[in-house]
Amino acid sequence: MFAALLAGIAATHAFTSPQLQTNTRGLQQQKQLRPATSLSEAITARNGLSYEDVEIGTGRNVFPGDSILCYYVGTYDKEDSGKGNNPFFAAISGAKDSKVTFDETEPGEPAEVVIGRGQVIKGWDIGICGDMTLDIPPMKIGGDRRLIIPAELAYGERGAGDVIPPNTVLEFQVAVLNAERSDPGVSGETKAKGFAALGGFLLFMAVFGFVAAQNIDKLF
Repeated sequence: MFAALLAGIAATHAFTSPQLQTNTRGLQQQKQLRPATSLSEAITARNGLSYEDVEIGTGRNVFPGDSILCYYVGTYDKEDSGKGNNPFFAAISGAKDSKVTFDETEPGEPAEVVIGRGQVIKGWDIGICGDMTLDIPPMKIGGDRRLIIPAELAYGERGAGDVIPPNTVLEFQVAVLNAERSDPGVSGETKAKGFAALGGFLLFMAVFGFVAAQNIDKLF
């Protein structure tokens, strides 16, 4: 429902929206997001990121560079957003309608995204892969975590078009179904450097062979 909308946002912002895909990895029963517990149980790290494990997975840890398959829902509170700082907006929005869902996966259509490589907002990379220097543990496969991401780890002062206001705290709930090592491949720059080095070596050998052939009588 929201995939096409966030695809346009991704072109000009740091968050690359996961592409929705059906599960082709043999998961017979798709895990759905569980009802999250109270925010009072969330742990806030020094960088302002809060996390709450709704369910701790039983699989291995998620590592940077993993391609994860997950369900998620992203929301924000109008009263905590840039617009929410406007008393007029706060008055007409009403508390009961303050929660905005700006993106979510559909049942049976988990998202697949590479994590920990800067392809998503920093709050996702840190909140899912963890950061031991901040005492944030990584998620495990099968885990379900709620993230409260400050604006500086999300879209910051720019916001995301008409969808996410500037300086908005985002809340995500993410359930990780599976994680596999992604193949980063070899960059074009690395390939070019390799071919240049090989070309230089072959040229050196050709010149060396020519000089040796010209002076072979002197050698014997």
